[in-house]
Amino acid sequence: MAILNGHPYATAAAVLITLYLARFFLRVAKVRRQFAKLPGPPHSPIFGHLISIGKCVSKLPNRVHPHVFPHYLTKDYDLPPVFFMDAYPIRDPMMVIIDPDVAEEVAAKSGLLKAPNIKYFLKPLAGPENLVTMDGHLWKKWRTVFNPGFAIGHLMNQVPIIVDCTVEFARILDMHATENKVFRLEEEATKITIDVIGKVVCDHDFNALTTNNEFVELMRKTLTWMPDSQSLDPFHHYHPLRPFFWWYYKKQMDSYLGKVLDEKFSTRNEHQARKSRKKSGIDLAIEEYFKESGKDVDSRAATMDAEFRRYAIDNLEVLLFAGHDTTASTICYCYHILSKHPDKLATLRQELDEVFGTGQNAAEKLRQDPYIINKCEYTLAIIKEILRMWTPASTVRIGRKDYFVKDPVTGNMLPTEGMLVWLSAISIHRDERNWGKDVQEFRPERFLPENADKIKPNAYRPFEKGPRNCIGQELALLEMKIILALTAREFDVRTAYNELESLSKDGTLWAAEKSQKQGVQECFGDEAYQILLAAAKPREGMPARVTRR
Repeated sequence: MAILNGHPYATAAAVLITLYLARFFLRVAKVRRQFAKLPGPPHSPIFGHLISIGKCVSKLPNRVHPHVFPHYLTKDYDLPPVFFMDAYPIRDPMMVIIDPDVAEEVAAKSGLLKAPNIKYFLKPLAGPENLVTMDGHLWKKWRTVFNPGFAIGHLMNQVPIIVDCTVEFARILDMHATENKVFRLEEEATKITIDVIGKVVCDHDFNALTTNNEFVELMRKTLTWMPDSQSLDPFHHYHPLRPFFWWYYKKQMDSYLGKVLDEKFSTRNEHQARKSRKKSGIDLAIEEYFKESGKDVDSRAATMDAEFRRYAIDNLEVLLFAGHDTTASTICYCYHILSKHPDKLATLRQELDEVFGTGQNAAEKLRQDPYIINKCEYTLAIIKEILRMWTPASTVRIGRKDYFVKDPVTGNMLPTEGMLVWLSAISIHRDERNWGKDVQEFRPERFLPENADKIKPNAYRPFEKGPRNCIGQELALLEMKIILALTAREFDVRTAYNELESLSKDGTLWAAEKSQKQGVQECFGDEAYQILLAAAKPREGMPARVTRR
Protein backbone atom coordinates (compact mmCIF):
# COMPACT_ATOMS: atom_id res chain seq x y z
CA MET A 1 0.00 0.00 0.00
CA ALA A 2 2.88 2.40 0.86
CA ILE A 3 4.45 1.73 -2.52
CA LEU A 4 1.14 2.36 -4.26
CA ASN A 5 0.76 5.64 -2.38
CA GLY A 6 4.16 6.65 -3.70
CA HIS A 7 5.72 7.43 -0.30
CA PRO A 8 9.07 5.73 -1.07
CA TYR A 9 9.29 7.70 -4.27
CA ALA A 10 8.53 10.93 -2.46
CA THR A 11 11.22 10.14 0.10
CA ALA A 12 13.74 9.33 -2.61
CA ALA A 13 12.88 12.56 -4.45
CA ALA A 14 13.28 14.54 -1.23
CA VAL A 15 16.70 12.98 -0.62
CA LEU A 16 17.85 13.76 -4.16
CA ILE A 17 16.65 17.36 -3.92
CA THR A 18 18.36 17.75 -0.54
CA LEU A 19 21.63 16.37 -1.93
CA TYR A 20 21.41 18.64 -4.98
CA LEU A 21 20.77 21.72 -2.84
CA ALA A 22 23.56 20.78 -0.46
CA ARG A 23 25.96 20.37 -3.36
CA PHE A 24 24.81 23.68 -4.85
CA PHE A 25 25.29 25.64 -1.62
CA LEU A 26 28.67 24.06 -1.01
CA ARG A 27 29.72 25.17 -4.50
CA VAL A 28 28.46 28.70 -3.83
CA ALA A 29 30.31 28.80 -0.50
CA LYS A 30 33.52 27.61 -2.17
CA VAL A 31 33.29 30.28 -4.87
CA ARG A 32 32.55 32.99 -2.30
CA ARG A 33 35.60 32.02 -0.23
CA GLN A 34 37.82 32.01 -3.31
CA PHE A 35 36.77 35.44 -4.57
CA ALA A 36 36.73 37.12 -1.15
CA LYS A 37 40.54 37.15 -1.31
CA LEU A 38 40.88 38.36 -4.90
CA PRO A 39 40.85 41.95 -6.24
CA GLY A 40 37.43 43.21 -7.25
CA PRO A 41 34.51 45.37 -6.15
CA PRO A 42 33.07 45.07 -2.61
CA HIS A 43 32.35 41.41 -1.96
CA SER A 44 29.56 39.82 0.10
CA PRO A 45 30.06 36.37 1.67
CA ILE A 46 26.49 35.54 0.65
CA PHE A 47 25.93 37.40 -2.63
CA GLY A 48 29.49 37.75 -3.89
CA HIS A 49 29.80 40.75 -6.22
CA LEU A 50 26.14 40.67 -7.24
CA ILE A 51 25.22 43.64 -5.03
CA SER A 52 28.16 45.75 -6.25
CA ILE A 53 27.46 44.85 -9.87
CA GLY A 54 23.76 45.56 -9.40
CA LYS A 55 24.41 49.05 -8.03
CA CYS A 56 26.62 49.83 -10.99
CA VAL A 57 24.30 48.36 -13.61
CA SER A 58 21.28 50.21 -12.19
CA LYS A 59 22.79 53.47 -13.46
CA LEU A 60 22.85 52.18 -17.05
CA PRO A 61 20.15 51.45 -19.66
CA ASN A 62 18.45 48.09 -19.11
CA ARG A 63 19.46 46.74 -22.52
CA VAL A 64 22.98 48.14 -22.76
CA HIS A 65 25.65 45.70 -23.93
CA PRO A 66 27.26 43.98 -20.89
CA HIS A 67 30.76 44.67 -22.21
CA VAL A 68 30.51 48.19 -20.78
CA PHE A 69 30.08 46.88 -17.22
CA PRO A 70 33.81 46.43 -16.43
CA HIS A 71 34.48 50.06 -17.39
CA TYR A 72 31.79 51.39 -15.06
CA LEU A 73 32.75 49.00 -12.26
CA THR A 74 36.32 50.23 -12.55
CA LYS A 75 35.18 53.85 -12.29
CA ASP A 76 32.75 53.25 -9.41
CA TYR A 77 35.09 51.18 -7.25
CA ASP A 78 38.54 52.36 -8.39
CA LEU A 79 39.49 48.84 -9.44
CA PRO A 80 42.93 47.66 -10.59
CA PRO A 81 43.49 46.75 -14.27
CA VAL A 82 42.99 43.05 -13.49
CA PHE A 83 40.07 42.19 -11.23
CA PHE A 84 37.42 39.54 -10.63
CA MET A 85 33.63 39.37 -10.87
CA ASP A 86 31.85 36.78 -8.72
CA ALA A 87 28.26 36.76 -10.02
CA TYR A 88 27.81 33.03 -9.46
CA PRO A 89 25.31 31.37 -9.97
CA ILE A 90 23.78 34.04 -12.23
CA ARG A 91 26.94 34.17 -14.34
CA ASP A 92 30.17 32.18 -14.42
CA PRO A 93 32.99 33.56 -12.24
CA MET A 94 35.21 35.81 -14.30
CA MET A 95 38.63 37.46 -14.43
CA VAL A 96 38.46 40.84 -16.18
CA ILE A 97 41.57 42.19 -17.89
CA ILE A 98 41.92 45.89 -18.72
CA ASP A 99 45.71 46.02 -18.70
CA PRO A 100 47.05 46.01 -22.32
CA ASP A 101 50.19 44.00 -21.60
CA VAL A 102 48.33 41.33 -19.65
CA ALA A 103 45.74 41.20 -22.43
CA GLU A 104 48.50 40.68 -24.98
CA GLU A 105 50.03 37.91 -22.90
CA VAL A 106 46.70 36.07 -22.72
CA ALA A 107 45.76 36.62 -26.36
CA ALA A 108 49.13 35.85 -27.93
CA LYS A 109 50.87 33.38 -25.62
CA SER A 110 48.53 31.68 -23.15
CA GLY A 111 46.92 29.11 -25.42
CA LEU A 112 43.69 29.43 -23.42
CA LEU A 113 40.72 28.06 -25.34
CA LYS A 114 37.70 30.08 -26.43
CA ALA A 115 34.81 30.20 -23.98
CA PRO A 116 31.97 27.73 -24.71
CA ASN A 117 29.26 30.42 -24.49
CA ILE A 118 30.62 31.86 -27.75
CA LYS A 119 29.67 28.60 -29.46
CA TYR A 120 26.19 28.85 -27.99
CA PHE A 121 25.58 32.28 -29.50
CA LEU A 122 27.20 31.54 -32.85
CA LYS A 123 25.97 27.98 -33.43
CA PRO A 124 22.57 29.03 -34.86
CA LEU A 125 24.31 31.49 -37.18
CA ALA A 126 27.44 29.62 -38.18
CA GLY A 127 27.42 26.12 -36.73
CA PRO A 128 29.49 24.84 -33.80
CA GLU A 129 32.86 24.91 -35.61
CA ASN A 130 34.06 28.05 -37.36
CA LEU A 131 37.04 30.41 -37.31
CA VAL A 132 35.69 32.21 -34.24
CA THR A 133 34.96 29.15 -32.10
CA MET A 134 37.49 26.56 -33.33
CA ASP A 135 40.66 25.78 -31.39
CA GLY A 136 43.91 23.95 -31.94
CA HIS A 137 44.83 22.14 -35.14
CA LEU A 138 41.36 22.49 -36.63
CA TRP A 139 41.46 26.27 -36.30
CA LYS A 140 44.98 26.48 -37.77
CA LYS A 141 43.95 24.38 -40.75
CA TRP A 142 40.94 26.50 -41.70
CA ARG A 143 42.62 29.81 -40.90
CA THR A 144 45.32 28.76 -43.38
CA VAL A 145 42.68 27.88 -45.96
CA PHE A 146 40.91 31.24 -45.74
CA ASN A 147 43.93 33.52 -45.15
CA PRO A 148 44.77 34.13 -48.85
CA GLY A 149 41.35 35.63 -49.52
CA PHE A 150 41.98 38.32 -46.89
CA ALA A 151 45.54 39.28 -47.82
CA ILE A 152 45.77 43.03 -48.43
CA GLY A 153 47.21 42.57 -51.94
CA HIS A 154 44.23 40.48 -52.96
CA LEU A 155 41.77 42.89 -51.34
CA MET A 156 43.14 45.87 -53.24
CA ASN A 157 42.18 44.08 -56.45
CA GLN A 158 38.63 43.99 -55.13
CA VAL A 159 38.34 47.78 -54.66
CA PRO A 160 36.24 48.30 -57.84
CA ILE A 161 33.71 45.80 -56.49
CA ILE A 162 33.52 47.66 -53.15
CA VAL A 163 33.16 50.94 -55.03
CA ASP A 164 30.22 49.61 -57.07
CA CYS A 165 28.44 48.51 -53.88
CA THR A 166 29.10 51.89 -52.26
CA VAL A 167 27.69 53.76 -55.24
CA GLU A 168 24.47 51.76 -54.81
CA PHE A 169 24.52 52.49 -51.06
CA ALA A 170 24.87 56.21 -51.82
CA ARG A 171 21.85 55.93 -54.11
CA ILE A 172 19.85 54.52 -51.19
CA LEU A 173 20.96 57.37 -48.91
CA ASP A 174 19.91 59.79 -51.63
CA MET A 175 16.50 58.10 -51.79
CA HIS A 176 16.07 58.54 -48.03
CA ALA A 177 17.06 62.19 -48.39
CA THR A 178 14.37 62.62 -51.06
CA GLU A 179 11.71 60.90 -48.95
CA ASN A 180 12.77 62.98 -45.91
CA LYS A 181 11.73 60.22 -43.51
CA VAL A 182 13.33 58.54 -40.53
CA PHE A 183 14.94 55.17 -41.29
CA ARG A 184 17.12 52.67 -39.46
CA LEU A 185 20.68 53.32 -40.55
CA GLU A 186 21.92 49.93 -39.36
CA GLU A 187 19.54 48.17 -41.73
CA GLU A 188 20.97 49.97 -44.77
CA ALA A 189 24.57 49.61 -43.58
CA THR A 190 23.99 45.87 -43.19
CA LYS A 191 22.91 45.59 -46.82
CA ILE A 192 26.10 47.08 -48.24
CA THR A 193 28.37 45.06 -45.98
CA ILE A 194 26.59 41.81 -46.89
CA ASP A 195 26.89 42.62 -50.60
CA VAL A 196 30.59 43.48 -50.28
CA ILE A 197 31.44 40.30 -48.38
CA GLY A 198 29.32 38.26 -50.76
CA LYS A 199 31.13 39.52 -53.84
CA VAL A 200 34.65 39.73 -52.41
CA VAL A 201 34.62 36.45 -50.50
CA CYS A 202 31.99 34.29 -52.23
CA ASP A 203 31.94 35.80 -55.73
CA HIS A 204 28.18 35.89 -55.22
CA ASP A 205 25.81 38.82 -55.50
CA PHE A 206 23.34 38.75 -52.63
CA ASN A 207 21.65 41.84 -54.09
CA ALA A 208 20.85 42.91 -50.53
CA LEU A 209 20.99 46.57 -51.54
CA THR A 210 18.34 46.17 -54.21
CA THR A 211 16.21 43.18 -53.18
CA ASN A 212 14.96 41.33 -50.10
CA ASN A 213 17.59 38.63 -50.17
CA GLU A 214 16.59 35.22 -48.79
CA PHE A 215 19.85 34.62 -46.92
CA VAL A 216 19.84 38.06 -45.26
CA GLU A 217 16.22 37.56 -44.21
CA LEU A 218 17.07 34.19 -42.67
CA MET A 219 20.02 35.64 -40.77
CA ARG A 220 17.94 38.53 -39.42
CA LYS A 221 15.15 36.13 -38.40
CA THR A 222 17.70 34.05 -36.51
CA LEU A 223 18.78 37.16 -34.63
CA THR A 224 15.21 37.82 -33.51
CA TRP A 225 15.40 34.55 -31.58
CA MET A 226 18.62 35.40 -29.79
CA PRO A 227 18.08 35.41 -26.00
CA ASP A 228 18.62 38.55 -23.95
CA SER A 229 21.61 37.61 -21.81
CA GLN A 230 20.50 40.04 -19.09
CA SER A 231 17.00 38.66 -18.74
CA LEU A 232 16.29 36.69 -15.56
CA ASP A 233 13.15 35.14 -17.04
CA PRO A 234 13.79 31.36 -17.32
CA PHE A 235 11.04 30.96 -19.94
CA HIS A 236 12.81 33.54 -22.10
CA HIS A 237 16.13 31.69 -21.88
CA TYR A 238 14.60 28.25 -22.38
CA HIS A 239 11.88 29.13 -24.85
CA PRO A 240 10.67 25.79 -26.24
CA LEU A 241 10.39 27.09 -29.80
CA ARG A 242 13.87 28.65 -30.00
CA PRO A 243 15.78 25.42 -30.85
CA PHE A 244 13.30 24.63 -33.61
CA PHE A 245 13.56 28.03 -35.28
CA TRP A 246 17.34 28.05 -34.91
CA TRP A 247 17.55 24.63 -36.55
CA TYR A 248 15.16 25.58 -39.35
CA TYR A 249 16.82 28.90 -40.23
CA LYS A 250 20.31 27.38 -40.07
CA LYS A 251 19.26 24.57 -42.39
CA GLN A 252 17.92 27.11 -44.88
CA MET A 253 21.08 29.24 -44.69
CA ASP A 254 23.22 26.14 -45.19
CA SER A 255 21.16 25.23 -48.26
CA TYR A 256 21.56 28.72 -49.73
CA LEU A 257 25.34 28.82 -49.33
CA GLY A 258 25.66 25.18 -50.33
CA LYS A 259 24.17 26.03 -53.71
CA VAL A 260 26.58 28.96 -54.06
CA LEU A 261 29.54 26.65 -53.34
CA ASP A 262 28.30 23.90 -55.64
CA GLU A 263 27.87 26.32 -58.52
CA LYS A 264 31.24 27.87 -57.83
CA PHE A 265 33.00 24.52 -57.87
CA SER A 266 31.18 23.14 -60.90
CA THR A 267 32.23 26.10 -63.05
CA ARG A 268 35.82 26.39 -61.83
CA ASN A 269 37.40 25.03 -65.03
CA GLU A 270 35.41 27.43 -67.14
CA HIS A 271 36.58 30.28 -64.93
CA GLN A 272 40.20 29.12 -65.01
CA ALA A 273 40.15 29.64 -68.76
CA ARG A 274 39.35 33.31 -68.25
CA LYS A 275 42.82 34.61 -67.46
CA SER A 276 41.59 38.14 -66.83
CA ARG A 277 39.06 37.11 -64.20
CA LYS A 278 39.82 38.24 -60.67
CA LYS A 279 39.72 35.47 -58.09
CA SER A 280 37.44 35.74 -55.09
CA GLY A 281 38.20 34.68 -51.55
CA ILE A 282 36.46 31.33 -52.03
CA ASP A 283 38.54 30.66 -55.18
CA LEU A 284 41.69 31.10 -53.12
CA ALA A 285 40.26 29.01 -50.26
CA ILE A 286 39.50 26.13 -52.63
CA GLU A 287 43.03 26.30 -54.06
CA GLU A 288 44.61 26.39 -50.60
CA TYR A 289 42.47 23.50 -49.35
CA PHE A 290 43.46 21.30 -52.30
CA LYS A 291 47.08 22.30 -51.85
CA GLU A 292 46.99 21.37 -48.15
CA SER A 293 45.26 18.09 -49.04
CA GLY A 294 47.84 17.24 -51.71
CA LYS A 295 45.27 17.31 -54.51
CA ASP A 296 45.25 18.96 -57.92
CA VAL A 297 42.56 21.64 -57.97
CA ASP A 298 43.00 22.11 -61.73
CA SER A 299 42.14 18.52 -62.47
CA ARG A 300 38.75 18.08 -64.07
CA ALA A 301 38.32 15.01 -61.88
CA ALA A 302 38.70 17.11 -58.72
CA THR A 303 35.60 17.07 -56.54
CA MET A 304 34.55 19.08 -53.53
CA ASP A 305 34.61 16.66 -50.63
CA ALA A 306 32.10 16.72 -47.79
CA GLU A 307 34.59 18.08 -45.25
CA PHE A 308 35.41 21.17 -47.29
CA ARG A 309 31.75 21.80 -48.07
CA ARG A 310 30.66 21.55 -44.44
CA TYR A 311 33.40 23.74 -42.99
CA ALA A 312 33.27 26.18 -45.89
CA ILE A 313 29.55 26.77 -45.35
CA ASP A 314 29.94 27.41 -41.61
CA ASN A 315 32.93 29.69 -42.13
CA LEU A 316 31.23 31.66 -44.89
CA GLU A 317 28.30 32.14 -42.53
CA VAL A 318 30.50 33.42 -39.71
CA LEU A 319 32.33 35.73 -42.12
CA LEU A 320 29.02 37.09 -43.40
CA PHE A 321 27.67 37.60 -39.88
CA ALA A 322 30.74 38.83 -38.02
CA GLY A 323 32.04 40.77 -41.01
CA HIS A 324 28.82 42.61 -41.76
CA ASP A 325 28.14 43.25 -38.08
CA THR A 326 31.44 44.95 -37.25
CA THR A 327 31.47 47.06 -40.39
CA ALA A 328 27.80 48.05 -40.41
CA SER A 329 27.84 49.11 -36.74
CA THR A 330 31.07 51.06 -37.09
CA ILE A 331 29.82 52.93 -40.16
CA CYS A 332 26.70 53.90 -38.22
CA TYR A 333 28.78 55.30 -35.38
CA CYS A 334 31.04 57.15 -37.84
CA TYR A 335 28.08 59.09 -39.23
CA HIS A 336 26.59 59.63 -35.77
CA ILE A 337 29.73 60.89 -34.03
CA LEU A 338 30.81 63.05 -36.99
CA SER A 339 27.42 64.78 -36.95
CA LYS A 340 28.13 65.74 -33.33
CA HIS A 341 31.62 67.04 -34.20
CA PRO A 342 31.29 69.32 -37.24
CA ASP A 343 34.93 70.41 -36.97
CA LYS A 344 36.12 66.80 -37.45
CA LEU A 345 33.66 66.32 -40.29
CA ALA A 346 35.01 69.45 -41.98
CA THR A 347 38.57 68.12 -41.67
CA LEU A 348 37.48 64.82 -43.20
CA ARG A 349 35.81 66.56 -46.12
CA GLN A 350 38.84 68.74 -46.67
CA GLU A 351 41.05 65.64 -46.92
CA LEU A 352 38.66 64.01 -49.39
CA ASP A 353 38.67 67.16 -51.53
CA GLU A 354 42.48 67.14 -51.55
CA VAL A 355 42.73 63.44 -52.41
CA PHE A 356 39.94 63.16 -54.98
CA GLY A 357 39.51 66.75 -56.12
CA THR A 358 36.58 69.08 -55.54
CA GLY A 359 33.62 68.08 -57.66
CA GLN A 360 35.48 65.12 -59.15
CA ASN A 361 34.16 61.60 -59.57
CA ALA A 362 35.80 59.89 -56.60
CA ALA A 363 34.27 56.52 -57.47
CA GLU A 364 35.86 56.50 -60.91
CA LYS A 365 39.22 57.56 -59.50
CA LEU A 366 39.11 54.66 -57.07
CA ARG A 367 38.26 52.21 -59.82
CA GLN A 368 41.25 53.41 -61.84
CA ASP A 369 43.67 53.71 -58.92
CA PRO A 370 42.58 51.66 -55.86
CA TYR A 371 45.71 52.60 -53.91
CA ILE A 372 44.66 56.25 -53.80
CA ILE A 373 42.51 55.32 -50.81
CA ASN A 374 45.71 54.93 -48.79
CA LYS A 375 46.16 58.71 -48.97
CA CYS A 376 43.05 59.15 -46.82
CA GLU A 377 44.93 59.13 -43.51
CA TYR A 378 42.43 61.22 -41.56
CA THR A 379 39.58 59.06 -42.86
CA LEU A 380 41.31 55.98 -41.47
CA ALA A 381 42.04 57.82 -38.21
CA ILE A 382 38.33 58.53 -37.78
CA ILE A 383 37.44 54.88 -38.30
CA LYS A 384 40.08 53.74 -35.82
CA GLU A 385 38.88 56.23 -33.22
CA ILE A 386 35.29 55.05 -33.65
CA LEU A 387 36.46 51.45 -33.23
CA ARG A 388 38.24 52.50 -30.05
CA MET A 389 35.21 54.23 -28.58
CA TRP A 390 32.50 51.85 -29.85
CA THR A 391 34.36 48.55 -30.00
CA PRO A 392 32.10 45.88 -31.50
CA ALA A 393 33.45 42.81 -29.69
CA SER A 394 36.00 41.30 -27.33
CA THR A 395 37.33 37.85 -26.53
CA VAL A 396 36.65 35.49 -23.63
CA ARG A 397 38.81 32.47 -22.84
CA ILE A 398 38.54 29.52 -20.43
CA GLY A 399 40.94 29.57 -17.49
CA ARG A 400 43.18 26.61 -16.63
CA LYS A 401 44.49 25.08 -13.43
CA ASP A 402 48.08 25.60 -14.54
CA TYR A 403 47.69 29.14 -15.91
CA PHE A 404 48.14 32.20 -13.74
CA VAL A 405 48.10 35.90 -14.58
CA LYS A 406 50.61 38.25 -13.02
CA ASP A 407 48.90 41.16 -11.27
CA PRO A 408 50.44 44.29 -12.88
CA VAL A 409 49.98 46.24 -9.62
CA THR A 410 51.08 43.84 -6.86
CA GLY A 411 53.05 41.27 -8.82
CA ASN A 412 50.96 38.47 -7.31
CA MET A 413 50.06 35.47 -9.45
CA LEU A 414 46.30 35.35 -9.95
CA PRO A 415 44.47 32.05 -10.65
CA THR A 416 42.31 31.42 -13.71
CA GLU A 417 41.06 27.92 -12.89
CA GLY A 418 37.29 27.56 -12.91
CA MET A 419 36.59 30.96 -14.43
CA LEU A 420 36.29 32.82 -17.69
CA VAL A 421 39.09 35.19 -18.67
CA TRP A 422 37.66 38.30 -20.32
CA LEU A 423 39.83 40.66 -22.34
CA SER A 424 37.40 43.58 -22.24
CA ALA A 425 38.45 45.55 -25.32
CA ILE A 426 36.07 48.48 -24.90
CA SER A 427 37.18 48.86 -21.26
CA ILE A 428 40.83 48.83 -22.35
CA HIS A 429 39.98 51.49 -24.94
CA ARG A 430 38.06 53.66 -22.45
CA ASP A 431 40.55 53.49 -19.56
CA GLU A 432 42.52 56.70 -18.98
CA ARG A 433 45.41 54.67 -17.60
CA ASN A 434 45.90 53.49 -21.18
CA TRP A 435 44.92 56.59 -23.16
CA GLY A 436 45.21 59.64 -20.91
CA LYS A 437 42.74 62.17 -19.52
CA ASP A 438 41.08 62.78 -22.90
CA VAL A 439 40.09 59.12 -23.26
CA GLN A 440 36.36 59.90 -23.53
CA GLU A 441 36.89 62.56 -26.21
CA PHE A 442 36.47 61.88 -29.91
CA ARG A 443 39.95 62.73 -31.16
CA PRO A 444 40.89 61.01 -34.44
CA GLU A 445 44.21 62.85 -34.45
CA ARG A 446 45.60 60.32 -31.99
CA PHE A 447 45.68 57.78 -34.85
CA LEU A 448 47.46 59.93 -37.42
CA PRO A 449 50.86 58.51 -38.49
CA GLU A 450 52.81 61.25 -36.71
CA ASN A 451 51.19 60.27 -33.40
CA ALA A 452 51.60 56.51 -33.72
CA ASP A 453 54.45 56.36 -31.20
CA LYS A 454 52.27 58.05 -28.56
CA ILE A 455 49.80 55.15 -28.40
CA LYS A 456 50.53 52.73 -25.58
CA PRO A 457 51.65 49.35 -26.96
CA ASN A 458 48.90 46.72 -27.03
CA ALA A 459 46.25 49.25 -25.90
CA TYR A 460 44.41 49.24 -29.24
CA ARG A 461 42.70 45.93 -29.98
CA PRO A 462 39.29 46.30 -31.69
CA PHE A 463 40.04 43.22 -33.82
CA GLU A 464 42.01 41.57 -31.02
CA LYS A 465 45.67 40.73 -31.45
CA GLY A 466 47.85 37.66 -31.56
CA PRO A 467 47.25 34.56 -33.71
CA ARG A 468 43.46 34.68 -33.12
CA ASN A 469 43.01 38.22 -34.43
CA CYS A 470 40.12 38.93 -36.81
CA ILE A 471 40.81 37.51 -40.27
CA GLY A 472 38.60 40.16 -41.92
CA GLN A 473 40.01 43.31 -40.35
CA GLU A 474 41.77 44.56 -43.50
CA LEU A 475 38.60 44.11 -45.55
CA ALA A 476 36.55 45.92 -42.90
CA LEU A 477 38.93 48.91 -42.77
CA LEU A 478 39.19 49.11 -46.56
CA GLU A 479 35.42 48.95 -46.98
CA MET A 480 34.77 51.60 -44.33
CA LYS A 481 37.32 53.97 -45.85
CA ILE A 482 35.67 53.68 -49.25
CA ILE A 483 32.17 54.16 -47.84
CA LEU A 484 33.18 57.35 -46.02
CA ALA A 485 35.16 58.58 -49.02
CA LEU A 486 32.16 58.27 -51.32
CA THR A 487 29.40 59.47 -48.98
CA ALA A 488 30.77 61.89 -46.35
CA ARG A 489 30.99 64.80 -48.81
CA GLU A 490 27.56 64.14 -50.30
CA PHE A 491 25.34 63.68 -47.25
CA ASP A 492 24.72 64.85 -43.70
CA VAL A 493 23.49 62.01 -41.48
CA ARG A 494 22.16 62.54 -37.97
CA THR A 495 20.43 60.24 -35.50
CA ALA A 496 16.74 60.73 -34.74
CA TYR A 497 15.96 58.85 -31.52
CA ASN A 498 13.31 61.43 -30.73
CA GLU A 499 11.35 60.08 -33.72
CA LEU A 500 11.75 56.41 -32.91
CA GLU A 501 8.03 55.77 -32.49
CA SER A 502 7.49 56.33 -36.21
CA LEU A 503 9.48 53.14 -36.88
CA SER A 504 7.66 50.87 -34.43
CA LYS A 505 5.95 48.93 -37.23
CA ASP A 506 8.56 49.11 -39.99
CA GLY A 507 8.89 45.31 -40.23
CA THR A 508 12.64 45.24 -39.50
CA LEU A 509 14.60 43.17 -37.01
CA TRP A 510 14.33 46.06 -34.58
CA ALA A 511 10.54 46.33 -34.73
CA ALA A 512 10.40 43.02 -32.86
CA GLU A 513 12.55 44.41 -30.07
CA LYS A 514 11.04 45.99 -26.97
CA SER A 515 11.74 49.69 -27.17
CA GLN A 516 12.90 51.08 -23.86
CA LYS A 517 10.93 54.20 -23.00
CA GLN A 518 11.76 54.79 -19.34
CA GLY A 519 14.81 54.96 -17.14
CA VAL A 520 18.38 55.81 -18.07
CA GLN A 521 18.84 56.22 -21.82
CA GLU A 522 22.53 57.02 -22.11
CA CYS A 523 25.83 55.17 -21.92
CA PHE A 524 29.14 57.00 -22.28
CA GLY A 525 26.98 60.12 -22.43
CA ASP A 526 25.30 59.00 -25.65
CA GLU A 527 21.77 57.78 -26.39
CA ALA A 528 23.03 55.64 -29.29
CA TYR A 529 24.43 53.03 -26.93
CA GLN A 530 25.28 49.47 -27.93
CA ILE A 531 23.04 46.50 -27.18
CA LEU A 532 23.86 42.80 -27.36
CA LEU A 533 22.25 41.01 -30.28
CA ALA A 534 24.74 38.19 -30.87
CA ALA A 535 27.24 41.08 -31.17
CA ALA A 536 27.30 44.78 -30.29
CA LYS A 537 24.80 46.74 -32.38
CA PRO A 538 23.61 50.35 -32.11
CA ARG A 539 20.40 50.57 -30.13
CA GLU A 540 17.21 50.29 -32.18
CA GLY A 541 19.19 50.10 -35.42
CA MET A 542 20.14 53.78 -35.02
CA PRO A 543 17.12 55.73 -36.35
CA ALA A 544 18.42 58.50 -38.58
CA ARG A 545 17.66 61.21 -41.10
CA VAL A 546 19.84 62.06 -44.07
CA THR A 547 20.02 65.25 -46.14
CA ARG A 548 22.03 66.14 -49.22
CA ARG A 549 24.69 68.75 -48.79
